[in-house]
Amino acid sequence: MGEFDTKVGKENIYNPTTGNESLHNKTNNKGTKMIQFFPISKGLNVRSAMFPHKDIHKETWYSADRRQVNQTDHVLISNRFRSAITDIRAPRGPDIGSDHNLLKINFKVKLRVKTGNKNNEKRKIVNTFQNPKLKQEYAIEINNRFEILENMEDEDNIDNNINEKWESIKTIIKVTKQ
Repeated sequence: MGEFDTKVGKENIYNPTTGNESLHNKTNNKGTKMIQFFPISKGLNVRSAMFPHKDIHKETWYSADRRQVNQTDHVLISNRFRSAITDIRAPRGPDIGSDHNLLKINFKVKLRVKTGNKNNEKRKIVNTFQNPKLKQEYAIEINNRFEILENMEDEDNIDNNINEKWESIKTIIKVTKQ
């Protein structure tokens, strides 16, 4: 994203978005601008100042003589996923040839298995009927099949059971649907 050289402090006004565990007591001008632009207007959280650690594990930048240290590198994450990050610290071990330390971020990801949606088949059928041509063809086919049923009702078929009629209607609809 970029290097902002921001210092985020422990001021109560920024507590909901930044936390209370920063290396600094006061936020610098760039930090104020970053907090006002990203977390407040874009719905982000500054997670790097939320976790309690020794100060040595919060130091992300050090001067050439190693006497001055700052916490200027921060992790911004959407409010929706803020609970996914469980810990952030700056380990001093890896030598990356820079005046910055790496940030080690622990996070948990909840994966969900997507099961087959039974409604998908119904949706496909409904989407099929959005096409006016197919809708009209289906209506004509159903009308033709019902005409056949009406013609079958002569005196020989009067004794048919209502369940048999219902079964024949169901099969007509199923066959027409295919």
